[in-house]
Amino acid sequence: MKKSIFIIALVSIHFLCPSQNVTIKGIAKTYEYKEIGVWISNDYISNTQKQLTYSNIDSVGNFLLEFNSKEIQYITLKIDKHISSLYVEPNATYEVMVMPPDSTTYQNPNLEHDVKLSIKLKSKTEINSLTMDYDKRFDDFLTVDYKAFVSRVPQPKIDSFKTAMHGYYSTVKNNYFNAYIIYTIAALEEKTKASEKKLFASYLSGKPILYDNPEYMNFFNAFFKQKLNNFSLSKLGSPLIFQIDDRGSYIGAMEVLKRDVFLQNDTLRELVLLKGLYESYYDGTFKRTSVVPVIQQIVSESKIEEHIRIAQNILNSFSKLKAGSVAPFFELPDKAGLTHSLDEVRAKKYVYVIFYDATCTSCLEQMKVIPSLKKTYGERIQFVSISTDKTNAELKNFSLKNPKYDWLFLYDNTNGQLKNNYEIRSLPAYFLINPDGKFIQVPAESPDGDIDRVFYDLTKPKGQIHGVGDKKNH
Repeated sequence: MKKSIFIIALVSIHFLCPSQNVTIKGIAKTYEYKEIGVWISNDYISNTQKQLTYSNIDSVGNFLLEFNSKEIQYITLKIDKHISSLYVEPNATYEVMVMPPDSTTYQNPNLEHDVKLSIKLKSKTEINSLTMDYDKRFDDFLTVDYKAFVSRVPQPKIDSFKTAMHGYYSTVKNNYFNAYIIYTIAALEEKTKASEKKLFASYLSGKPILYDNPEYMNFFNAFFKQKLNNFSLSKLGSPLIFQIDDRGSYIGAMEVLKRDVFLQNDTLRELVLLKGLYESYYDGTFKRTSVVPVIQQIVSESKIEEHIRIAQNILNSFSKLKAGSVAPFFELPDKAGLTHSLDEVRAKKYVYVIFYDATCTSCLEQMKVIPSLKKTYGERIQFVSISTDKTNAELKNFSLKNPKYDWLFLYDNTNGQLKNNYEIRSLPAYFLINPDGKFIQVPAESPDGDIDRVFYDLTKPKGQIHGVGDKKNH
């Protein structure tokens, strides 16, 4: 996993107490006052992510992040659309510097961009030091032996490199790093069209599945890419279409896949089925209406905890934040400390949710429009502003300064989880939810946009509605 990281210095390693707490002390000049979050992969099949923690960068660019980790993890630091990555080990402290964005590569502000990360390394055996040292040797190998790859006879060179690397790092007793070497080389072999039987025997057969190791899963995903689609087109695998599209049967699909020579292991076969179902939801190999029930069966019938988690993540990715899907639940305090839940506020009304913070200029400008909207639609629309400021005190101060803002204000005390659930990447953010708790618009129109028209459609007498959000005259 290549990273944009610089080495600053090598000093003796320092460990914290046995709480397995990870601390990241950082500097992020040019990002002052922004939020920085720590994200990890939820799984490498659905490619969903989850946030571990977040903090605010102060006025001089300093930040502090703390979270727990039981094992080595590959994490991503996110500041708006700027991302950088590193490995973290339990009980370790890291000193990092997030570099400013490179204007030559930062062209589209709506897409995530890698920014360089400088780490003060503390030992030559620290995982970031090891992976960077190996990455350099790997890159040098590709450069020196480029001709072998062009001539399509790279395997002897790869075998020699593999032997050399295992010998060079033979004294390193780090299972994660050993897997890093093994599966970066495996991925290289897969790209050179090495024999499938050889690859399977060397890297998958009888080997543990490393669900949370990005290098292993990168190889796994490449090796089994379009496996279900290709197998269903063969004579041996043709019954797979019947089992999934017609019967919607998880057990039936598993039985058909067992005919494949690479899928004799029950655990591996089920993971390949999950991957294939996720692919087919988007590529049309099987009917979407059949794919979802089969994945739901895996959630309820699988004996493998990791597969249940992956299956649930896949299902969430299908339905999350779409019109008609259930809005994530929240229960948050108001300025007085009284809690209000989504179930409570949506009981008899539509809910217009606004995420903001008091330092967001556009948030404050948009908020000026809400009083007139509330005056017109307040009987049928519940307005809820959710403060994402650092403390509830900021919400109290905001309310004191704006006494005319008389709708419901809540404070997000979920340490970033609610923003994650609503996939909020920037503020302000708007959502429209119906009395059944389902999204009507994701995202919703802004107060000064077309939301007036949407509210009109929702609240006018039945029989006159021409479709929520349609821009027709009335």
